[in-house]
Amino acid sequence: MKVTIEIDSKSEMEKLSAFFKAFKINKVKVISTDENDIPIVKGNKKIDPTDLFGIWANKPRSLENIRKDAWQRKTDIG
Repeated sequence: MKVTIEIDSKSEMEKLSAFFKAFKINKVKVISTDENDIPIVKGNKKIDPTDLFGIWANKPRSLENIRKDAWQRKTDIG
């Protein structure tokens, strides 16, 4: 299982480390990322999105239908 925790300061890191030690959690992997180091990649402007227009033209869908199909939600809560 993987859990991601984002912290902003060294003091928060120390508190989190103390928490893990208190509960005897030994398998912790710390990955430091600096937002300035994350590369920004420009998108491919050659892709033509017009092929996507009208993909549900023959089968209109409502938001409720999408939710029902995707999450198998029950509409009657009680």
